[in-house]
Formats: sequence, C-alpha cells, structure tokens
Amino acid sequence: MKIRCKNCYRVLNPNEEYCTACGEHSAAMQKAMITGDYGPDTVGKLKISLTIYAIAGFLVCGILQVIFALLQNKEISTYTDAFCEANSIFFSGLLTFILTIVFSMKDMKKTPLDRPLSTYIIALFIGIITIAIIILLSKILTFTQVFPSYIVKYLSSGSAKFFDVKNECIFKIVTGFIFVAISIEVLCRKRLVDALDETLLGEKTIFIITILVTTALETLWIMSLDVVIPLLILNIVLTGIYMYTNRNIFINIVLRVLLIIMFLIVLISSNFYF
Repeated sequence: MKIRCKNCYRVLNPNEEYCTACGEHSAAMQKAMITGDYGPDTVGKLKISLTIYAIAGFLVCGILQVIFALLQNKEISTYTDAFCEANSIFFSGLLTFILTIVFSMKDMKKTPLDRPLSTYIIALFIGIITIAIIILLSKILTFTQVFPSYIVKYLSSGSAKFFDVKNECIFKIVTGFIFVAISIEVLCRKRLVDALDETLLGEKTIFIITILVTTALETLWIMSLDVVIPLLILNIVLTGIYMYTNRNIFINIVLRVLLIIMFLIVLISSNFYF
C-alpha cells in the first residue's frame, strides 16, 4: 500500500519519512519503517470485492430473475416484474451481504473515527438534505425513482403485503435493497477509493471515477434505468462524504438505509392519505 504525504498528497517512496517535495513528516511512513507493515493490499481486495459483486450480485440476480419468471409463469401462465425483482434482489442481496460481512468485517472494525464530531454532523446533514431532494424529485419526475417503477407501483397500490414467503412483499423489497446498498458501499465505493488512493491520481479524479463506477455497477445490479438519476445524485454526495470523513463508510451506510426507509414511508403515506 502506498503512503501519501498529508501535506502535498504526493506518494512517498519506501522509507521516505520526510517528504522530499515539501518536507512534511509522515507518521504513517515512520510507523511502517519500524514495524515493516506497509498496509493491506488494497488492489487485491478490490479485485476480490468486484468478483463477489459480479458473481453473487449481478450474475446471481440475473439468473434468479429468469428462474422466478419461469416459476411464476408455470403457476399462473405469466409473470410480473415486481415478483421477479423483489425475489431476485432479496436473495442475491442477502448472499452478497453475507459474503461482504465475512470478507470485510475485519477492515470495517478498523474504520477511522478521528474526525471532530462536527464533521460527522455536517456529513449527516448534507446527506439528509440530499435524501429530501431525491424523494422530492421522485414525486415530480416519474423516471427518477429510488426503486424501479414497477416496484414503486406495487408499493403504492394499497395491496402490498408486509411479508409473504412466496410472493413479492414489502419486507423482501426493503431488506433486499438495503443489502444491495450496504454491499455497494463496502465492496465498490470503499474498495475503489482505497485502491485509487495508492495511485498518482488526485482527489478530484478519484472522486469522479468512483461516482461513475458505483453508479454503473448498482444500476446493472438493479437492472432499471428508473434509478440512474437518483443514484448519480446520491453517489456524488456519498463519495464526497466518504472522502470528507476520512474514509468512514458507516455514515454512508446509515444514509443509504435512511433513504430507503424514508422513500417507503412517503410511498405508503401518500397512498393512505390520497
């Protein structure tokens, strides 16, 4: 793992305790020179994370879409997108979430909490404002939704069940999308930013690459263009928050879960009152 100068952000050479460009002392390099531990292989972890996403997330979700469509078609001679999506997202999300926890738990425990409390409060405030904007857009524009349009239609129909083992239900949809959100945050955003930190790329370039990659990967997993604009807005903010809070992924996870729950509440309450 490359170590950067905290003053000029230059990548330090091995045993370069003082930056030759600006003279800044690097406590991280000093510690690495003493212990011989220069940090984890972030590129290797990114490759493993993307493999988990590709197989357990994207590929399994696609296969399950086909399987559930065939099962429902066999039973009622047709199939619905809501049924296939709710079940495929839930089971592929659950599988990916379990693998994410197993693979990343050790690193998650090392998440830094070295910023002032005000930093996290500001990050949460910005995130909540972003959530409000995304939900407002979903009410104004039909093609900007947190969930695919057919899921939104099902949830706002008034006939959605909270739990149903066999069919689509609120529980499967909400938990499935939460599993997807957490997996994307850890497997994609965290691993990608951590790996790019080792390159010579600047913060702005890392910021842009992370936004584009995470938006593309999550859209492919959900398989719906309805979510592209909200995801793009969300990823702009969450990538900034992750980098602003010194790579603290827990703030992002809290905001992602909050977005899903708040959007669900808005859908259900709108149906109740109107």
